[in-house]
Amino acid sequence: MSDAAIPGCVLSRGETLSDQATKALRLRIMSGDFKVGAKLPSENILARDLDVSRTVIREAVSRLKAEGLLIARQGRAAFVLRNRPRRGFAISESDVEDIDCLSQILELRLGIEVAAAALAAQRCTPDALEDLWAAIAEFRTSRAGQSVCANACAEADLKFHRSIIDLTENDYFIDLFSYLSASLRLAIELGLQAAPAREDDRPEALAEHEAIAAAIEANDSEGAAARMREHLHRSNRRLIEQLTTE
Repeated sequence: MSDAAIPGCVLSRGETLSDQATKALRLRIMSGDFKVGAKLPSENILARDLDVSRTVIREAVSRLKAEGLLIARQGRAAFVLRNRPRRGFAISESDVEDIDCLSQILELRLGIEVAAAALAAQRCTPDALEDLWAAIAEFRTSRAGQSVCANACAEADLKFHRSIIDLTENDYFIDLFSYLSASLRLAIELGLQAAPAREDDRPEALAEHEAIAAAIEANDSEGAAARMREHLHRSNRRLIEQLTTE
């Protein structure tokens, strides 16, 4: 399992790396390789074993927590709670592929991230701000060329939003965003791939990211929430337009 499974910037509607990692970890839990009550190996070890990024592992673990297979204890460490999934909050692949359902999922994301931006402005530290501005620099670089690599752009975009979620220092925000981003990643990639020539979107999205970060750095909770709300309204509209443009 590696990024090589998606050659270059060519995307398909097949399973994402998060899907594959989730299935692999679920199988190891259900088969007894990871026993009930045992602590899950670290993100670094799992990422190495499955040949994926730590971000992919975090998304997979969040999904398995939602299924009731894993539980967080001792800080953010994950332990095996049971070896059979239970029904709980879930977003299916068919939901993400349906425009009406996707619109509702994006509304959920908006509510979560607006609140997270306000908290981030209250709780940010200098070190964390470095990560936030580094994510913006990565986003700028990913969109700087003549052609857009949808995979790289989507990853850089989600990394910026994940940096803000991390600033909340709230494990529930972090887990829920990881779950949502795993579900939305392919839709974002497909949207970028569907309209790679829309140069006007690039500086607009970058400016929106910078405005959010500036408000957070200024400890302006109301401003950060307002800038995030404006950004997600616009980015959600852009995504829906890209996915529905023939």
